[in-house]
Amino acid sequence: MVTLRLRRIIILQFWGWYYSGAVKSLVKIWKNFIIFVREYYSVSLLLRTLFYPWRRDATKYGRGFSFKNFFETLSFNLISRGLGFFIRSITIVIGLVCLLGVIILGFLALIIWLVLPVALLFFIIIGLLLLGG
Repeated sequence: MVTLRLRRIIILQFWGWYYSGAVKSLVKIWKNFIIFVREYYSVSLLLRTLFYPWRRDATKYGRGFSFKNFFETLSFNLISRGLGFFIRSITIVIGLVCLLGVIILGFLALIIWLVLPVALLFFIIIGLLLLGG
């Protein structure tokens, strides 16, 4: 009698945990993954510095004026900014794709977590009906 009641209590506690505590933990883990990807790729910082020179590698024009030095410095600085724009753009795209992937996979994991017990019971019943019928 006591063991049957204890089993019922344990089963009810399990289902209470499965649909409340575990779901909260899953959402917390999902949120941590989103924060990690957001911080790792730092898309907002990359957007603010999109046209900055790559690795802050820029040359100063120096004193005096010479057409040769002016165009060398200008071309180097433009190439450095172009390279910075190109690499930051690729990193932004990769970061957004990863963020979208984490959001989609987290949503799918949550849906699977919620539906799995019902699906398992459904497939067990179908299996038993197929064996018996």
